[in-house]
Amino acid sequence: SSGITAEYGYSNIDRLIFLGKNDFVTCVQARFPDIEPGTKLTRLQWSIVRRSLGKPRRCSAKFFEEERIMLQAQRDRVRELQQGKFNPDDAESYKDIADEIPAMLIIGTSVTALIKDGLFVGEVEAVDPATNTYRIRFDRPGLGTHTVPDYNVLSNGEVEVISKDALFANQEPADLLPDVILPQANLSSYITTEHGISTGFLGGYPVPFLRCIVKMNKLLKVKRDLLNKIKNLNSTVERKTSFKEPIDSGTQLMYATVVLDLDKLNKALQSNVKELQLHCKTHLGSETLAAIQVKTECMDAAEQLVKEANQLIKLKQEKSTNFVAELTALLIQVERLSTSKNSSSMPVLSESIRNLRSIVHPSNLHSFQENVEVPLAHIQARLKQEFLSNPD
Repeated sequence: SSGITAEYGYSNIDRLIFLGKNDFVTCVQARFPDIEPGTKLTRLQWSIVRRSLGKPRRCSAKFFEEERIMLQAQRDRVRELQQGKFNPDDAESYKDIADEIPAMLIIGTSVTALIKDGLFVGEVEAVDPATNTYRIRFDRPGLGTHTVPDYNVLSNGEVEVISKDALFANQEPADLLPDVILPQANLSSYITTEHGISTGFLGGYPVPFLRCIVKMNKLLKVKRDLLNKIKNLNSTVERKTSFKEPIDSGTQLMYATVVLDLDKLNKALQSNVKELQLHCKTHLGSETLAAIQVKTECMDAAEQLVKEANQLIKLKQEKSTNFVAELTALLIQVERLSTSKNSSSMPVLSESIRNLRSIVHPSNLHSFQENVEVPLAHIQARLKQEFLSNPD
């Protein structure tokens, strides 16, 4: 399969690097600008070209190691362009990158990914630019969902490209291209400004909403750093106290500063959460948000029940424990749905059933359908009838 991958399975990011202009072509064009790509040379002309380029390197482990390092550096620069995390004044550093680069894949894209020494078709469920990975749900029964590096993922359809020149010409502030890539993201659409405030849409989502998400992400990162600082300070104070050493004023001042910063940060987080909730209600609707919250609460309750019951049952396999928790959460969802009479929770229940079905082993699918899906389908049909007869 490695041969097939090298021949047909270049990822979107590697296709740009391996199938684009290489160092050899660049050197030949620099030394012999009159030679057009694809020109046929005689043996004598080819010998002159080779001699002008110097003695080739010996094929060795060190050579391959350096090539891998160069490949990783090229991938990182392409990612910087994809995510908008580049210095617009440093275009020279990206001159060897192709004029058009592939955009990051969006949620719902059909892809072929390399896992377990094989190429398998699936669909992108989530994007994580921080780790340069995609979470992919595979079509083949039994494979389930895996997190795959971007250099092992190839789009099955037409690849959206971004103009490098347009990126440098229209570069927005870094916080407008966040570490969260949302569905239908179109990085080639640019944001307009009105009275100095960014307006319009990016990927079908309002820019203020995206700003709010990015701000929340950054605030949480700062809080994580502050919590680590206060944890280290606590360890220092405990150590000094155990050895009956005096706590110097510098440590006290640092501790007080971190506590005050945490208090200020918590207030900013609280304000940002309210703003984010307002955006969510605007775009998702309060009923949908309530249904999602119910699903989360059901899962939390199920995990607690399974944890308590497992002290007696003592299931050792984590997969089995998680599956039992998912089933329990499903039952709790049905119970709440029947009592709340909230029809907006019905799609969430259907989604939970589909997610649970995706992790069932193929050999157990028939049993799952007979004992879970069919009874739940009857319950859903009955509940829909009740909702229709009693809309209030």
